[in-house]
Amino acid sequence: MNIKTFDSVIDFMPAARRPRRMSVWGSIVMSFGAIREGITLAGEYKDLTNRGMASDAAARKVFEKIK
Repeated sequence: MNIKTFDSVIDFMPAARRPRRMSVWGSIVMSFGAIREGITLAGEYKDLTNRGMASDAAARKVFEKIK
């Protein structure tokens, strides 16, 4: 999952344009996937900072994984 996928989940916003029609169930599944990805990346950030990496470097490393 990536940011573009997350953006398609919030297609209920007026300014957002979705490339294809998505069902409610598809939106729910993608929402939980985005939440799971965020929790995973937050855990990786915490592990990196606990091992002594500077917070800005850890944030860059984690954000590089988001495509």
